[in-house]
Amino acid sequence: SHAAQTEFRSVLLDHLLHQHSAIYQLGGDILTAPQLGLQWNVTGEEDLWRSSLWIADDVCILQADNEDYRLVAASLCSPSQWYLGEKLGQSLSDIHTPIPGFSTQLTPKVSRFFSHLKVEHPVQRFNWSVQADQRLLWQDPNESILPASTDLYWRIERQTIRRLPQTGAIIFTIKVTIHPLDELRKVTGALARLIAAIDQCPPEISRYKDFDRIQLALAKYRS
Repeated sequence: SHAAQTEFRSVLLDHLLHQHSAIYQLGGDILTAPQLGLQWNVTGEEDLWRSSLWIADDVCILQADNEDYRLVAASLCSPSQWYLGEKLGQSLSDIHTPIPGFSTQLTPKVSRFFSHLKVEHPVQRFNWSVQADQRLLWQDPNESILPASTDLYWRIERQTIRRLPQTGAIIFTIKVTIHPLDELRKVTGALARLIAAIDQCPPEISRYKDFDRIQLALAKYRS
């Protein structure tokens, strides 16, 4: 994946300097973000790790492997209930095996989508869940029911998917934001719609997303 990592570093640097020039500046080999008090050396080894520090997003690189795509490299700080060491090197279908119905219903569609993704047409999507704390790194092996007094938080993953022009590798980025569930009361109908979406989940999805564990804690947000 070295060629894809190097290309990603180059593409990202060009994007930051041209699309976000008010924040990022390059002087010699040093990239700076003066408003943030940050600077980085843009040269050296480990292109993916080095360039991933310039942005808030986690970065995964996938490359074609016959009719599937395989996770070949990543800089990951905020996974949602998974570990990079268990997924690195796996195909898309294997990575998503824990998701109910993914292998039978979605794997062919996702593989087809990746195969037809154009360089000039990057894609943005969002995923969400609800968790019992504000940690970006969400690893909760506890399977017990959460007490009614537990405060809940809305976890949003902004995901982007784009193809690199030279190597053809797929860049998959994930930026996590977390909001107290009470914050949704400020948007008319938002909290009610979120709770309705939770209630309408099929039982297997509800168990996968731990919605069955938060029902007591969720009750105080229903009023």
